[in-house]
Amino acid sequence: MSDPLEQRLKALMQQAGEENDAHENERLDRVLHQAHLRGGLLDLLTLFARWGWVVSEGSARGVRHARPVRRSNPSTSGASDPTAE
Repeated sequence: MSDPLEQRLKALMQQAGEENDAHENERLDRVLHQAHLRGGLLDLLTLFARWGWVVSEGSARGVRHARPVRRSNPSTSGASDPTAE
């Protein structure tokens, strides 16, 4: 499986005039390693940000329904009231 980022980096390095293949491969490995670290860090930050949003939304909705609410039926209350007519 070919990586388009890796291919582009190799093409850019060849244009720059690098002649030493061993040095080129080491340099490419360092660049790709840094790119993967930064991408992974960004993914982790995104994951924690979304997780925090879900927890905050859940706790906000949970606070609203902390105590049970008794709901009365409006049709029953209106029919039993003789002054409703």
